[in-house]
Amino acid sequence: MRSPSITSESVIGVAAENLRKSIYGCEKDNPQFVVDHAKKKLQEFTFVVSGAPKTGKSTLINAIINKDVAPTRIGPGAVTLETKCYSLEGNCPNKTDEQTGNVVQEGEKFRINIWDTKGITTWDSSIIDIIEEKHPMCMIICASPGSFAKDDILHSLIDRCVNLNIFVALVCTNQYTDSDEKRIKIMQEFDDLLKVYNTERREENEIIYYGKIGLVTMVNSIPYSNTRLGIYKAKCGVNSLIYGIMKSLNEEQLLGWCYTLMENEGFWSQMNTQIQDFFAQKFTYGKSILWSMSKVRTWFKT
Repeated sequence: MRSPSITSESVIGVAAENLRKSIYGCEKDNPQFVVDHAKKKLQEFTFVVSGAPKTGKSTLINAIINKDVAPTRIGPGAVTLETKCYSLEGNCPNKTDEQTGNVVQEGEKFRINIWDTKGITTWDSSIIDIIEEKHPMCMIICASPGSFAKDDILHSLIDRCVNLNIFVALVCTNQYTDSDEKRIKIMQEFDDLLKVYNTERREENEIIYYGKIGLVTMVNSIPYSNTRLGIYKAKCGVNSLIYGIMKSLNEEQLLGWCYTLMENEGFWSQMNTQIQDFFAQKFTYGKSILWSMSKVRTWFKT
């Protein structure tokens, strides 16, 4: 018999407890300046979305967090003309006494920084600067049929991420636009960019994984319709992308990724079975603690 459904709050509850233990261990064994650095690292997280112009980078950001933080518009022109950073802030759940329900420790604050870069057409060192300074949880690079950045530029970007152990997700966006040939071409070019690292390559649920280095997949961040041809396609692939990134991150990055997804109720409900099984394996103390955290709540503010 399957355990009760997992909620985003229960996951954050367990993650917050792990965060407290990490901070306590750091405070116990290190000088103050090390403690301060570690606290900041464990409470501020970043991810970056980059790629060619007009590939739906901002739309994908909004779809991942289920919140309209990045401006978008329908039409041929690019919206993000300059690199921007959007932030989500909140508090971890309070720690409460299991018997009395009283708060014994207030939840730590956290911050998620989401970098939406301008479209890559030529080499832009500012993106590398963001990667090296912020050391993001992951780098998402987008391309869509008929619009693609030069391979040599992307190779340099990916290579820097790999050297810094930053997970890379190569995403073919707007998957229903244009021809199958162009979509296949993008996926092949993405494959060529990652397979050079000689990692284990495996395919699972329409996502290709390259060890712990990266993944390749296709998404449609919003529904697609063509009234002239009578075509309608629902939003697809975003939840699978989110989950693919989730299970590829280390525990520190996973904490930040869970915070990022707190308001995406569709993800937590639609991917419930996969998330449930993943966290049951991830945390050695099993499902019982995970399910017992159902009363905790994290609130975002923008």
